Amino acid sequence: MYQLNEKKAKIYSTGIHLPTEIVKSDDLFAEIGSDIKYGIPTNWMSEKMGIVERRMAPVNSKPSDLAIPAAKNAIDSAEPGIAEDIDLVIFCGIERDQPEPATAHIIQDKLGLNSRYAFDMANACFGFVDAMQVASSYIKCGIVKYALIITGEVPSKVMRAAMQSLKKGVDVKKARNMIGALSVGDAGGAVILGASQENEMSGFSLFNTLSHSSHSEECIYEVNEHGEPVGGQMLMGKITNTILKGHRDIIDETLNSLGWDSYDWMLSHQMGQKPYNSITNMSKVTPEKSIKTHHNLGNITSATFPVNYDKLLKNKKLTKGDRIGGCFAGSGVVIGQFGYIY
Repeated sequence: MYQLNEKKAKIYSTGIHLPTEIVKSDDLFAEIGSDIKYGIPTNWMSEKMGIVERRMAPVNSKPSDLAIPAAKNAIDSAEPGIAEDIDLVIFCGIERDQPEPATAHIIQDKLGLNSRYAFDMANACFGFVDAMQVASSYIKCGIVKYALIITGEVPSKVMRAAMQSLKKGVDVKKARNMIGALSVGDAGGAVILGASQENEMSGFSLFNTLSHSSHSEECIYEVNEHGEPVGGQMLMGKITNTILKGHRDIIDETLNSLGWDSYDWMLSHQMGQKPYNSITNMSKVTPEKSIKTHHNLGNITSATFPVNYDKLLKNKKLTKGDRIGGCFAGSGVVIGQFGYIY
């Protein structure tokens, strides 16, 4: 558990980028003939998972294609002068543009930044929260003044590969293990972190993270020697149960460590309606205080936090001093919660 007791890292600005193409779940399931081939109703994902549609970037889009406009939006919405003092750039998407150099360098160059530290880090859907923890440490120690955390997620290429296999035909068991790949959506997101001002309460107060690596087989993404998606699986029931149990196990610990009796708002990773509802209930916030994006964006993997936080900022009911909770997860399996004061 990582607690920030003195100087805190707070979010100074956010930026997001959503592709313009909207693809509906019912259309994807109709395209693969899910009802006839696999006995899965065409409206299963939209009705049971609550994922009605998602955004898809153009074919062959690179992660940086979504990350750069999101980062530009974060920089443009920051106070004047902050961009010149960004000393750390972390790209934390599931995939990078290429193995070398780090995608963070590509993004920094395109943005015209001159940070001393630029690197990539990845941990599936949890990568953005991990990157914020690392950046918070740099800021707390006084190593950097501001940090730019960015991601660009294009899991639609995994979806397209799964669609090709499902259209050709696979056995029913394999199909049910692959169908989760159709739940994802593309998005870019960014935040700029910096130290809170003296005597200011705003910022991250706690990160509480656990890794349960014995569950790594529950969500696997495989590529061939050319980096092209070739297979994998998403055992939706198992990974959902593992993640929800993990959150239940530590949510009271997180609140007690924060010294809070409740949250005012909840942000969560969103694989569908069931886990979203469960996290909302266990965190004891009302539905209108839990930010929801899975219905129209799907599972946007590591971009979930910046997109959800950006949506929260646009909520006119958010007030200074509000206590924001976070429940995020990634395959592996990693479970993480945080407390943030707006």
